[in-house]
Amino acid sequence: MPIGLLLSLFLDANISRTSSEKLADLRLGRDGRGAPLTARILREDPNRTPWNFGSPLATVQLRQRTIEHGWPFSGWTTLPPLELLAVPLADPSVQIDLAAPSAVAQLETLQSETGVDLTDALDVLLQTLDADRQQAWVENLTRQETRTSRAWSATLATAVATWFLLFLTSILLIRTTQVLSFFVSRWQRRRVIGKLKAGHCPFCNYDLSGVRYPKKCSECGRKIWG
Repeated sequence: MPIGLLLSLFLDANISRTSSEKLADLRLGRDGRGAPLTARILREDPNRTPWNFGSPLATVQLRQRTIEHGWPFSGWTTLPPLELLAVPLADPSVQIDLAAPSAVAQLETLQSETGVDLTDALDVLLQTLDADRQQAWVENLTRQETRTSRAWSATLATAVATWFLLFLTSILLIRTTQVLSFFVSRWQRRRVIGKLKAGHCPFCNYDLSGVRYPKKCSECGRKIWG
């Protein structure tokens, strides 16, 4: 069991899996040329919702990433800050996390290459979420804090599962070794009997046909009977 616990702690520290959950879809655009940047939260399927902007600029997805550490149960979970992943219509191959520190440089590059100005996009999106009474999301995007929670019950469950796997593996190895040992010893016994019947020493193949029940080989000196 202590080995299972140590392995579970090792798995907690070295194995992780990441999942992503979409929390909301938003759109960025301007109602007309020179109009301020506006954001709208989509309540329906984005693929079926028309753009209600005179100048649509980008689609934005609010995401929560979850990093679970450990196997098969997650001993501790990390929640990075929320992501505001923007995909400009001018260049859909570009994806910019508006809440990331690198967003400013990426937005400047986007503006210089495509002419799309999304400089105030983060502030506009925060105001839109705040107006929609999504204060928890706004606080997460503003503070940019990483939250980590520990689940010792999951670590204990991993230790039990690991111990059970070790137990089954040990039994399988022991039984396999016993079966192989049985067949090897049986083969060796048949080999010895076959050589003795042929009148030869089973070890050095010396001719012992003249001796009926040799106790040891007169050539190599090894014990045969008794």
